[in-house]
Amino acid sequence: MNRHSSVAVTVCLLVTIVACNPGGGESGFRPMEPGKVLFWDRQTTETADLLRKMIDEFNTGREGPAVEAQYAGDYSDIFRKVRASIQARAVPDMAVAYQSMTSEYVRAGACLPLDPFMADPAAGLSSEELGDFFPVVLETNRLPQFGGKMYSFPFCKSVLMMYFNKRVLAEAGIQQAPATWDEFLEQCRQIKAKTGKSAYAVSVDASTIDGMVYSRGGDVIDGNTTLFDSPPAMDVFRLLETLAKEELAYQIPPGSADDKVAFSQDRVAFVFRSSSHRTNMTLLMEGNLDRWGIARLPQADPAKPTTVLYGPNICIFDTTPEQSRVAWDFVRFFTSRENTVRWALATGYVPIRKSAADHPEMKKFWDAWEYNRTAFDCLPFARSEPTCAGWQEVRGLIEDAETAVLSQLRSADEAARELKKAADAVLAAG
Repeated sequence: MNRHSSVAVTVCLLVTIVACNPGGGESGFRPMEPGKVLFWDRQTTETADLLRKMIDEFNTGREGPAVEAQYAGDYSDIFRKVRASIQARAVPDMAVAYQSMTSEYVRAGACLPLDPFMADPAAGLSSEELGDFFPVVLETNRLPQFGGKMYSFPFCKSVLMMYFNKRVLAEAGIQQAPATWDEFLEQCRQIKAKTGKSAYAVSVDASTIDGMVYSRGGDVIDGNTTLFDSPPAMDVFRLLETLAKEELAYQIPPGSADDKVAFSQDRVAFVFRSSSHRTNMTLLMEGNLDRWGIARLPQADPAKPTTVLYGPNICIFDTTPEQSRVAWDFVRFFTSRENTVRWALATGYVPIRKSAADHPEMKKFWDAWEYNRTAFDCLPFARSEPTCAGWQEVRGLIEDAETAVLSQLRSADEAARELKKAADAVLAAG
């Protein structure tokens, strides 16, 4: 990384940034902590320790402002804090953000497009390096609403998976996890009939709903119009309605991990969660790998699988050219092949580079348990969620609709139609 600190590279890159972003450091925003490249993140415990260690390695031997990570709460907390900082015109240099959040920052003029950084001949990424990233993890950062420019870069990625409890399935006389949604419902009914247990503990989540729609061959948006009244989306809400009415599933308290606890105590058979929850689930299952497994989401057509791509990206704010350059250097450092493998092995996120499949440590990890590679193999067919401004508010509406169906306060059809009307109004206002 020392080559990035040369004066020639710095001058070249700054000229590129200024050309793309007229005014450069005159955007009206200022660094929250001048002389320090502040990175707002949500990592805690061991993952936060690893992130700080990697930042220390990046900072060692470099001149100029150093990167410093600060815990700023969960994703929603960070979103609120960044919006407040934008209003105050004093922003962090980097922050983790989902693309729907980034769109709001771009609309406020606070984010830098990363295309000039990526294309820089000395400090950017070659076509070979870009080709090593799974296309979906890059494309999720391109915002069609803002000229298709790349306003963030992949950071922590995971995919929606189905966790299944082998003990509960065996107790119900089931030998294999469901591959289709019809099989899933059939197994839920069999589990209830044979064991008296609710088969599925539901964690209400907009991304899970999106993934379920995708897995049925549908979509949630077309242009600026939502598709929550389409057959695939209606089928999702009807499934939830059936599960609730027949007491095959129950909703856990918002923000809790009760579904994973119930899973570890053999009280439910299925949990739908991000693949990044694998490490936590391993702890809850006390290392007994024979008790459970991980599979891709049930599908309408297993020959054409789809799931949803989770995970935040890193956006770089328009503070000063020097600090923005250092922020980009860190992004490039963090997403190198070695570091993506290192991060994946320690945290449970999936490596975002294709070449990870040939890394000796990754192969060793995959060989240790038959399900360790399952999430990585979903990346070629994973899909991003909508990136348009306003989608962050739509997410809340999706979760309200899901809760209403599970609580039997609305029928599936009523909830889906009301959701579409409310979501379309939000997008139209944006």
